[in-house]
Amino acid sequence: MKGPVTYSEWINLLNKFGDGNDSVLEELNLGTFIIDAGTANRFYNKIEEIYKKRKQNWLDKFQRFFDLQSLKTEDDFEIALRNGKQNLVTLKNFISLKSLPEDLQKTLNEDLESFITEIRTSLKTNNTKSSGKSEKIVILLNSFQLTSSFEEEVNSKAFLKDNTIIAPTNRKIIF
Repeated sequence: MKGPVTYSEWINLLNKFGDGNDSVLEELNLGTFIIDAGTANRFYNKIEEIYKKRKQNWLDKFQRFFDLQSLKTEDDFEIALRNGKQNLVTLKNFISLKSLPEDLQKTLNEDLESFITEIRTSLKTNNTKSSGKSEKIVILLNSFQLTSSFEEEVNSKAFLKDNTIIAPTNRKIIF
């Protein structure tokens, strides 16, 4: 598979990603692009436009899920948060493309982190207003954040080595 090289190829793939086609991420990751004075501003603006579009699509789906589903139990709430987190991974993968300039990645990553913090704060505020707030929901809300792919791998698999489990906090639990 060959990644995009020209500005036109980048724009075509970015538009596909903006329209919800996640399969182009691999191709975008393999891309190269030499940013010159004529295309730098347009390229950065297009990346920002696509990022904002996908972020807004995520927010709309997340809100719609809460509106349509009657979250009656803590488990329902946990599922909603987990699905929201999983859907944010695609956005995280987009802003972590190796082919994007580092300054752009850093800016988008900071924006995504503040966006997630804002969502978490909003959920905490709305949850505080409702009666029957439980500790589990507070813990779930506090854990609503994206981690790096390595950290996710450690958390999801809990590496086993010589009868030792390395917990997500990097503490060893020996049996």
